[in-house]
Amino acid sequence: TAPLRGGVLGDAIGSGKTVVTVALILSGIEEARANRDVKKGKSGATLIVVPPGLVKQWDDERKKFTKNKLKSLIIDCTDTLRRYSVKEICEADMVIVPAGIIEERHTKNATSRPYTELLSKKAQAEKIPPAPQNGHKEAPTIEGTWVRNMASGPAIYVGNNGKQKQRDEHAFYGHRYAAAIRRLRGRQFPPEERGVPLEWFAWNRIVVDECHECLVSSARQDTESRASDFKAQARRGAREFLGVGCTDAAARPLLAKTAVWGLTGTPLLETEARVTELANLMGGTYLTGSAHHWRKEERESGRDIFLNQQEEGSKSREYRCAIQESCHAYVREACQRNRGEQLVVKLERKQKVVNMSKADGAKFLTAIKDTNLESYSITPDQLGDKASNGLTVTASSTARHSALFEIIDSIQAREPDTKILVFANAVYGGYKSALSALQSSGRKFSHVGENHGVLEQNEIISWFRHTDATEEERSRPRILLLSFNQAAGHNLQEACHDVIMYDPMYSGSDAVGDASVEEQALGRVMRQGQKDDVTCYRILVKGPNGERCLDDVVIERNLDEDVLRAATSNFD
Repeated sequence: TAPLRGGVLGDAIGSGKTVVTVALILSGIEEARANRDVKKGKSGATLIVVPPGLVKQWDDERKKFTKNKLKSLIIDCTDTLRRYSVKEICEADMVIVPAGIIEERHTKNATSRPYTELLSKKAQAEKIPPAPQNGHKEAPTIEGTWVRNMASGPAIYVGNNGKQKQRDEHAFYGHRYAAAIRRLRGRQFPPEERGVPLEWFAWNRIVVDECHECLVSSARQDTESRASDFKAQARRGAREFLGVGCTDAAARPLLAKTAVWGLTGTPLLETEARVTELANLMGGTYLTGSAHHWRKEERESGRDIFLNQQEEGSKSREYRCAIQESCHAYVREACQRNRGEQLVVKLERKQKVVNMSKADGAKFLTAIKDTNLESYSITPDQLGDKASNGLTVTASSTARHSALFEIIDSIQAREPDTKILVFANAVYGGYKSALSALQSSGRKFSHVGENHGVLEQNEIISWFRHTDATEEERSRPRILLLSFNQAAGHNLQEACHDVIMYDPMYSGSDAVGDASVEEQALGRVMRQGQKDDVTCYRILVKGPNGERCLDDVVIERNLDEDVLRAATSNFD
């Protein structure tokens, strides 16, 4: 055995994970600076890998708590990287970079990928192909009674759907990326060289913010409106960049001299697959069953498929017990969850109940007619794979538009200058519906679009992080629309205390995962530092005559106490 080379800080949402990380960097800064070696690319910096919308917030937190004691570099895109020399990067104390930089594109449909092109050029390696569009996903959960130490979960991944072409694409992408890194590390760069890829450096430590987002996902987690392929590519790139599937610690794209740390308020460690990947990400810790997991990953060969089928039914109970115990032991040893002080503000949940129009009702019944269960009271479980048809109709119902405006008007009548957060589900068209409603209403609002650059995203969101001090700030929009997948990590408690959930989060039968996404959204304002009571409004759409419908079922599921407890307290 060897000491763990990292772990996970899973403090409750808003309990100060960023501050703890900054304090950790500051406490060992003298030693880190003493161990720099510019000629060998050994940086004294901690590399902070974050979702794109959190880049500026991390630097603001650094300034807030350390003033200018730490030298920080923000590398939001490849053009910024080209401006920094090897010497500047090695002498920094913090380097903040978005996780998806490897698949950076200037626009959604752009074919140019600046970062991988730069990497290939600097390494003098072959061109790296675009990331495969189908993300790495777990199979849907199987409903039924769970029996301890029996077969635990589906056998194959949805992302690996048996098409050899897709497996080859994943393998070729990873192969070319790894080959470029090997050639890059075999080169020497002078201190004044600019634009050297981040994979060439050895970092003092690596911190992955919202680390749960890069792990194997649920069946529909990557399916988001028309941008799903683009977002799946970015997610695949982030997994490669972080080395989630790289079991050789020395060959990982990002190298840490001391440790790799993950931060998350919703760990979501409900499956062995996710714990296995988390352990490998945090320093390459091996768990029982890891070899089998990685062989069954999307790069498996035809021979692997044959072997997996042969051994699938022959796993002993002792082996399954050993896998589960190994996962539990890792969580106990490497994951820490601090509670923090109890919030003194109150949370009030309100529902705005509206009936869908007769026209939408007819569309709904038409959408589900293939199930032979034409009823408004049908549940997503009854619809099965056809659930998306009905959910698309309810998510885009025009009744939501009027309900959204009524809620906004009621809030602004009480507090005309308050800032309002609106979250919507992008999976079935809720985000697109909310965006269309706000645009057609003529109201001033902000949103983060897919064509916004990293710094543009950060600037838009920063308007809602602080109270207004100037007339220019007071003239900005009062409403911020975000999709649920943009919810994690932001600190908006200073200026916001009203949240509207346009439609409920539903991505499949993973209730815990969906509830955690909603809690992340609510956690943007319901966190330490909030001085006002928080109100969360939900829009609940029923049938044309008030019939119980899909919204009722999904909202009840996501607000179930046991589900919420599992979504936020997996370390217990």
